[in-house]
Amino acid sequence: MAAKGNEPSGQLVKRGISVADILQNPAPLPDELQGLFDLKSWATSLITHKPYNEPNPEYLSQMLMVQTLTAATIEDVFAQQSVRKLQEAIPNVPQASTGAIAINDLYVTSSDFGEGAPCYMIFGAADLETGLFARYSTGAQGLQAQVIRILSFGMWPIKCKITRMDNKDKGGRFMFRMFPPD
Repeated sequence: MAAKGNEPSGQLVKRGISVADILQNPAPLPDELQGLFDLKSWATSLITHKPYNEPNPEYLSQMLMVQTLTAATIEDVFAQQSVRKLQEAIPNVPQASTGAIAINDLYVTSSDFGEGAPCYMIFGAADLETGLFARYSTGAQGLQAQVIRILSFGMWPIKCKITRMDNKDKGGRFMFRMFPPD
């Protein structure tokens, strides 16, 4: 969080770019993501550390309910609809990664943690080798910024590999970065 007197403003420190100038004319979101989040609001929240307002605060609970109600088998009904924390899913060592994945589901929600990003993303991804699907959550701001920018270029689904870097965040964990899958 910014020190008293150094709160983020509408003016970015570098290059004289205002927050309003970020993401001018982004590509439209794909149909399956329409109404779930707004790229500019998401980016502004990350930059200014102001709260992110979800378009539908009930979306996550509704999604889990629909998954249960549309289960194809009894086993699916009993299966826990889990979201794994990306920090726990990828070992905390440099170069550890998800392997090649396709992010094909995405939601952005506000965070009620007292520190860190004001929002986080929950994404679903299919392993490009096995086809297995998993859902993850992360507040990693650099990773969120990459997803925002990739979406603003119109790429969906996002084929990538999420890898831990050599540098650490404030909490002492190796940071994430998204790379092409190959």
